Amino acid sequence: MIGSMSTTVKHYFGGLKRSLKDPFFKNSFFIMANKGLGVAAGFFFWAIAARLYSVNDVGNAVVLISAASLILAFSSMGFDISLLRYFHHYDKSKAFNTSMVVMVSTALVLGLLYVATAPYISPDIAGLLDWQYILIFLVFVGTGAAGAVATQTFIAMRDAKYTFIQNLLYLTRLPLLFLLAALGFFGIFSANVLSYIVAFIFVAWILQKVVRFDLRVDPEFIKTSFRTSSRNYVASILYNAAYLSVPLIISAQLGEAQAAIYYIAYTLGNFLLQIPISLSTSFFVEGVYGESLKKNFTRAALTVYSILIPGAIFLFLFGPAIMGFFGPRYLEGLELMKLIVLASFPYTIYSLFIPVLNIRMNVNTIILLNAIIFVVLLGGTLLLIPTYGSSAFGYALIATFIIVDIVILMLARRWKWI
Repeated sequence: MIGSMSTTVKHYFGGLKRSLKDPFFKNSFFIMANKGLGVAAGFFFWAIAARLYSVNDVGNAVVLISAASLILAFSSMGFDISLLRYFHHYDKSKAFNTSMVVMVSTALVLGLLYVATAPYISPDIAGLLDWQYILIFLVFVGTGAAGAVATQTFIAMRDAKYTFIQNLLYLTRLPLLFLLAALGFFGIFSANVLSYIVAFIFVAWILQKVVRFDLRVDPEFIKTSFRTSSRNYVASILYNAAYLSVPLIISAQLGEAQAAIYYIAYTLGNFLLQIPISLSTSFFVEGVYGESLKKNFTRAALTVYSILIPGAIFLFLFGPAIMGFFGPRYLEGLELMKLIVLASFPYTIYSLFIPVLNIRMNVNTIILLNAIIFVVLLGGTLLLIPTYGSSAFGYALIATFIIVDIVILMLARRWKWI
């Protein structure tokens, strides 16, 4: 009996060891670990913030961080996809430096534009900004863009373990919440900024061993990127704008407190959304390297659902206790959290279909799908907010990806993929 159990254990760990040598599973593991760590860090970050700061302070910080995230989404200019697609067969230094200069410069310009227009689009935040806070905001979007370039570079290198270390360094924001509590909502924001600076120092140290820093742009790489990734950029904007606009909409229609409750619920439900996102990223990288699409699609789908099902059960059982950890007021977001968890199941089909389209250069279809997401998710949220409050986003999210999955199945049948 003991000998049989020992053999089983050895077989299990032997299989696990062999799987982690496979580039697909190795990259997937570190990307999932990275995403999981990011979400877990976000959970504890907002849990601490909810106890140290007022609900309104948390809501104001959510609005500012959402605005910065929207700026970072716009600043990618398609170079995030180009890095994954071309890094392994283009001049690595030229690809990296061009992406870094373009994305950071764009982020800073858009940051300045946001600050200039804040009195009109975010009047509550604009009244709280002075020149010191504006400077910190610009540092945040600049280091955020630089960190995004580094993350994509590590994944393109098929060495996603460095993104995991990068996320570990973002944990420095947790103790900073205590030290900066006197700053109110900007203490929450500044803690993020300082952790980004710490992580960037590590990133620069690692990457200087792989690429040469000269911060000059390569016109040929820009042409190649825009030729092949400009449509990916449009698709990305449609997708990210839909998600990142929701906290701003909820804050404007329901107030800063409801924006804070929404964000906490989304942070918890987002645990499961990161699973298909992680596997789809690794799936895309392996496809670029010429690995079998059908084989990796099947492996990715089985892996995702084998994690989603127990994860969903766990969050449904223990969600109330976890939400209550943030404070009694945040239990108002429990329904939204459950809806986001349910949405992760139809979302998986979309998430794994996108890499197939990218590898086959069928970006117009990605734009179509993301346009549907943009219209249905934002339109549904706006339509349902008067009835369901912040939970409107959850109902709209489920409806959005059911509709998108139906479109995907129709397209797959038309193209005779199934």
